Amino acid sequence: MGNQILLFLSLLALFFLQSNTSASKAAGFEASSEFSYDPCSPLGPQNWGTLNYPSWAKCTASPEGMQSPISIKPSNIYYNTHLSRLDTYYTHAPALLLNYEGHEIRVSWTQSPGHLLLHDKFFHLRQCHWHAPSEHELFGKRYPLELHMVHTTDSTSEIAVIGVLFEYGGTPDPFLDKLCEALNELKVVNSVDVGSIHPPRVGDEEGYFRYVGSLTTPPCSEPVIWTVIKKVRSVKEDQVNRLRDLLHDMDNARPTQPINGRHVNFSHPHPHGEQKEEGHASS
Repeated sequence: MGNQILLFLSLLALFFLQSNTSASKAAGFEASSEFSYDPCSPLGPQNWGTLNYPSWAKCTASPEGMQSPISIKPSNIYYNTHLSRLDTYYTHAPALLLNYEGHEIRVSWTQSPGHLLLHDKFFHLRQCHWHAPSEHELFGKRYPLELHMVHTTDSTSEIAVIGVLFEYGGTPDPFLDKLCEALNELKVVNSVDVGSIHPPRVGDEEGYFRYVGSLTTPPCSEPVIWTVIKKVRSVKEDQVNRLRDLLHDMDNARPTQPINGRHVNFSHPHPHGEQKEEGHASS
């Protein structure tokens, strides 16, 4: 009986290891444990570009770079009446909750739960993960939490990310609420099967900021099409703490990067066909 139990546990561990690898590859790129978010560490963000040269060379700020995250503020926002509504279609699909090498907590779908339609292409949702505090700065403020919903084309050669900011409030985030039990299990294992789960809801009525940037973790690949939702959502402090407690570094946010002359386009649906005049934001 004892040998049978040991065999069962070994097979179970192998299953989770294979599931972890498959879900990571489904995202279109893989992370590494050879970096840190600690600015005092030799592995910190200021040194990412030299840690695995030349593969991570994009992580080094340059005048030509299009790195993320950035500070979104009136001086770089342009109202763009040509941007369409946010066109997403999501449904339930099987997923795993992963502690991804201590850098981030990630939900990886083993089958695509839907897509973002962008530039007449389907970008399939692969995974979502969280950064605390937020990586993007909005009107001079960094928020307690930011969700990244990572999409790729079928070839995985093109990447589009939707970013959602969260402020502490009286209402818990419903998506994190569904993962509460699984997050507790993640304290003793690296992967938890969360069954069939619906992605966080972002709809076509959302106002958003759009710019071209990069991944915010090594290899800091460019280009990435970023869509940052304007509306800041509510999260409970204990939900953020559950995420932080599972990470190597309590903060897992990259510092903001030089904008290097890039424009941030702003789109917002207007009732009754009303449109704001295209041009530079004044406030």
